[in-house]
Amino acid sequence: MRLLLILILISPLAGAQPAQQSATQLQQYAIEYPQEKLFIHTDKNFWVAGETSWFKIYLISGQSHQPINTSKVAYVELVGSENQILLQTKIELSNGFGKGQINIPASISSGNYYLRAYTRWMKNYSADFFFHQPITIVNTFRRLFDGEQQPNSDIDVQFFPEGGQWIDGINHNIAFRAVDYLGKGIDFTGTIINSNGDTLNHFKPAKFGMGTFEMKPTLQEYTALINHKGKTTAVKLSKVNATGFAMQIVDTLSQFKIQIKTKGVFDQPVYILAHTRQKVNFTFSQPLKNGALELMIPKSNLEAGITHITVFTSTGQPVCERLVFLKPDDSKILSVSTDREQTSTRKKITLDLKSKNATLSNLSVSVMRDDSLHQFVQPDIVSYLLLSSDLKGSIESPHAYLNTSHEIIDNLMLTHGWSRFRWEELAEPKTIQHIPEYRAHLIEATILDKQTQSPIPGVIGYVSAPGKKIELSGAITDKNGLLLVEANHLRGANKLILQSPYEKAKLEIKSSYSSSFITFNLPPITLSEKHTQALIDKSISMQVNDAFGNHATTILPADSSAFYGTAPETYLLDDYTRFPVMEEVMREYVKSVWVRKKEDQFVIKIVDRKNGDLLAGESLVLLDGVPIFKVNDIIAFDPLKVKQLDIFPGRYFVGSLGFDGIVSYRTYKGDLGGFKFSPETVMINYEGLQQQKQFYSPRYETVPEINTYIPDGRHLLYWNPDVQIKGNEARQLEFYTSDQPGTYKVTVQGIAADGTPLYGETTFKVVR
Repeated sequence: MRLLLILILISPLAGAQPAQQSATQLQQYAIEYPQEKLFIHTDKNFWVAGETSWFKIYLISGQSHQPINTSKVAYVELVGSENQILLQTKIELSNGFGKGQINIPASISSGNYYLRAYTRWMKNYSADFFFHQPITIVNTFRRLFDGEQQPNSDIDVQFFPEGGQWIDGINHNIAFRAVDYLGKGIDFTGTIINSNGDTLNHFKPAKFGMGTFEMKPTLQEYTALINHKGKTTAVKLSKVNATGFAMQIVDTLSQFKIQIKTKGVFDQPVYILAHTRQKVNFTFSQPLKNGALELMIPKSNLEAGITHITVFTSTGQPVCERLVFLKPDDSKILSVSTDREQTSTRKKITLDLKSKNATLSNLSVSVMRDDSLHQFVQPDIVSYLLLSSDLKGSIESPHAYLNTSHEIIDNLMLTHGWSRFRWEELAEPKTIQHIPEYRAHLIEATILDKQTQSPIPGVIGYVSAPGKKIELSGAITDKNGLLLVEANHLRGANKLILQSPYEKAKLEIKSSYSSSFITFNLPPITLSEKHTQALIDKSISMQVNDAFGNHATTILPADSSAFYGTAPETYLLDDYTRFPVMEEVMREYVKSVWVRKKEDQFVIKIVDRKNGDLLAGESLVLLDGVPIFKVNDIIAFDPLKVKQLDIFPGRYFVGSLGFDGIVSYRTYKGDLGGFKFSPETVMINYEGLQQQKQFYSPRYETVPEINTYIPDGRHLLYWNPDVQIKGNEARQLEFYTSDQPGTYKVTVQGIAADGTPLYGETTFKVVR
């Protein structure tokens, strides 16, 4: 109701009902299918085999760009040029932020790779929406300059009529984009010829292989001849339509002027809708007059970033679309400076940060030596969120568009399509295959029939991780035999045990990572013999730090209790006379547990504290967190291997499964004490959430510290993923230089609580 009221207020005329319905559907789509965006700030994008690289993750609403808490896990992968996976890790997210590190294997081959990241919820959409960042890795222990790469002369040229249609007899802006096999814009000259071979137009790109030219087509075929490096390529242009709608948008100083022209279309009300990241900013409805219409959209009505403008007919059919870009009001909202422009080795540097944003800012800071080895420009959060994250295809130098002319920006808008949805998708219910990880990491498994290999619905399954800190989760399979369980505190390398009390069940774990990939064109490394000394410096730095540096320490989680917390009753069996038989232990010491034998089977029941009666339901029996389905097996277990017995005498839920109490046996080492499971029990190695480490940066405050003989070869002087600025207050940080002279670059990235992306940088020199 509120949305309809807004539309009436901002529309000069209340447009046709089908057209208004599009705005309502868009709003509903944004609510039902909220978009997540991930951005990663890495300490650098040139890595040496054997070193550790650090990163910070930002999880942001696709609509508001504010930090969100909808997913608790991010999946980060290092991928090769053929989409082969080299490294995978799971990063815990809290309130929209996460941090981690990647240890580059010493065995990795030199080459260009890419880092990608996503959440479980993002797997419901195209992999185009994942975060992608090119990375260079050099293995200095292997020869790099073995031979030259063979050049590839392939080019790709595309043409885009403004608005999407090319109509007979109407003057159009035609945009074009020409790139090489790596997706980089090329310089060329081009001509347009008609079906008779007559030359009608000459054109060339303005920047990044893109540009526009004007042309009024007739009903015939047109061909573009592209001359690049002495080779001519012919490209057929799209078919000219006899009738339809054409749209042209002109960027003026304070507004966008929209011109609509038609041919063979009766005068009718048309509806214009403008939205920024699925938030409706402007609607307008007015009848065509003599097949044409002109209107203005004030820029004050729009938000920074990409706005998607669509023209609808009176029946609600979208006929023309166009993207426009509005720069942020102040891209220098974050000020970054050091207390000196030049200093010597082992000296303190004070870094001053100041934000003009009035809300809380969450930032990450990297200080590293700048050199000629870097193959790629490191992405910045401002251009990523406002520009490249909402466009199709790879954007060359996205940061440059924040400081260029509107003509260059317009070329990008005309040649890269909006990628978040298509209008026809709004009316169709979307199938959601992956629910978000709202509370914890979700482990996905299937339960199959051992004989038929078909999924079994409605069957109980357990996933447990034995150890001193026991983890257990359970659920019932859905109609497809899918089992989804939460792993609340699973970190590092684990041994998982998959079980089901259903004897015919076979459990199989499913990978948490996405199997969908995009085509990511990675160029070969362009390093040569002239970079030898810089590579030697990198290698020595890595080896010196490895040999002499104080390495990063692992931050262990403070909570080491079992999944059920602190049990109301705990028995430390060494405090009692030890019995050689488990049945005697239970009968003599544990008064709240009733153990009896019926025929050949033992039965365990929990005694209700309130009235002394036995709880009627089944109790959950555990050994180091692993369910034991046959009580006879635990009664036969050697009690001298059990250190502790926990009793939970009440109703308890494990996932969606309810039990009348828990009886939990815990061995001394948490290693199951040699308990023999059935051969059908599935045991697998499983990597949980990454264990966090603390970046170490030495301090040189005293004379002995400054004069220490231990070499300091750091190229990365400082990494801090947890910097906060309250409003527009100033914040100071301190770090010390190493023994390595050179130019150092300070990079600060982050997001404000109101969704404003923040970026700043500065440099300083270190001399001996």
